[in-house]
Amino acid sequence: MQKLRAVVVAVAATVVVSASARAQEMRNFDNSWFWGFKSGINTFAVPGHGNTTTVDMGVDWVITRTKGGLYVSGNQSIFQRDLEVFDQASNTGFRTVRVNDLRRISVGALAFPKHFGGITPYGGVGYMIAVLGDARVFVDSANTFPSNAFLDKVESMRSRGAVMGIAGLQIQLSRMAIFGQETLLPSNSQFMFNSVMSFFEFGVRWNFGSSIDRD
Repeated sequence: MQKLRAVVVAVAATVVVSASARAQEMRNFDNSWFWGFKSGINTFAVPGHGNTTTVDMGVDWVITRTKGGLYVSGNQSIFQRDLEVFDQASNTGFRTVRVNDLRRISVGALAFPKHFGGITPYGGVGYMIAVLGDARVFVDSANTFPSNAFLDKVESMRSRGAVMGIAGLQIQLSRMAIFGQETLLPSNSQFMFNSVMSFFEFGVRWNFGSSIDRD
């Protein structure tokens, strides 16, 4: 009887502690403001040169509720790549354009379908604006210069806006959290990188307090 009583007490204590820990984890996630720092890898195809990857860094801002939230992010990639752009006036039919860096601003809505203790998977959709920092046009093999129409075309292909999809996982460690996420941007023939763009990121977020007025 004493052993049974001890087992019952131990189980009850475990349930209480687990419930308390889970409640604390949810208090550190639900209805909160998070600021985060992240780094990652961008993957995309460079016309005429195949697939490539670049390193990316950024910050984000997440406002959570119980089942959903708001996501805002800013990113910077530093790189230099040469790509081939079609130009019928060129001797070869293509011109080499050298592009530098990529800046992204993203805004989205997130959903948190279920918590697994301190682990929260999430997904969402949003809108991203991507802008290349610079685009330098080279003369072709016959030393013919590009037309103004081609230069205008290159300038218009430096930026794009599109719907994005995002999926990730956040692990809550008291007020601090670690996360990993994947963002996909669909292909667009009017952008310099005309393939699907993939952004894998990981980082840390810090809970700076409640996102609701408790008065």
